[in-house]
Amino acid sequence: MKRLGQQVCLWLFIISAVVWGTILLTYALYPVFMHLEDLPAVAGLSSGRLYHNYVHLLTYLQVPGVAFGLPDFRWSASGAQHFADVKKLFVLAIVVFWVTVWPAWHWLRQLRQTHHRYLLIRPFQIGALVPLVLGALMAVNFDAVFISFHKLLFRNNDWLFDPSVDPIINVLPENFFAACFALALLLFEAVMVWGLVSGRRDAKLQGQ
Repeated sequence: MKRLGQQVCLWLFIISAVVWGTILLTYALYPVFMHLEDLPAVAGLSSGRLYHNYVHLLTYLQVPGVAFGLPDFRWSASGAQHFADVKKLFVLAIVVFWVTVWPAWHWLRQLRQTHHRYLLIRPFQIGALVPLVLGALMAVNFDAVFISFHKLLFRNNDWLFDPSVDPIINVLPENFFAACFALALLLFEAVMVWGLVSGRRDAKLQGQ
């Protein structure tokens, strides 16, 4: 039972770390798409002003108690509600990260010190398949994956933005979201590869 609890804690830590890590990396990713998609021209704003709005949005999504608002964009009630729903998920991921980081790190340290990281091999082999499958599905039809993702996480249709009342969606292009998904899958796969390499190294030491 203790081992099961440790494994659950580790997986919650990995998933929440990947989610939050992806969110933080978009601070660097979004300017790339500002350039590639010429988003400042789409918004009719300077690059600095558009990025200010993006930072403002991410601050709202990650920090409890911050009120919703976009300095240079109007929004609808349904648009604001969707961002509120997204905020709940983001904050949940951040809370889970901080709750699980110590016990997960403590267990990983124990496994490293006792050369028992081979216990990670089987679950991480299974986990490593997830980005490959989702990546293949995204390559075939990203729209279908994107829609299924939203239907799974949200119980309303507020995520279906109308650009005429929520123009912020014009500067959050589909390619940007696709890149965010791909980045999350790459981060997750990197963790799985690390676990497999470490596990096989310990397996050799243990003669497994």
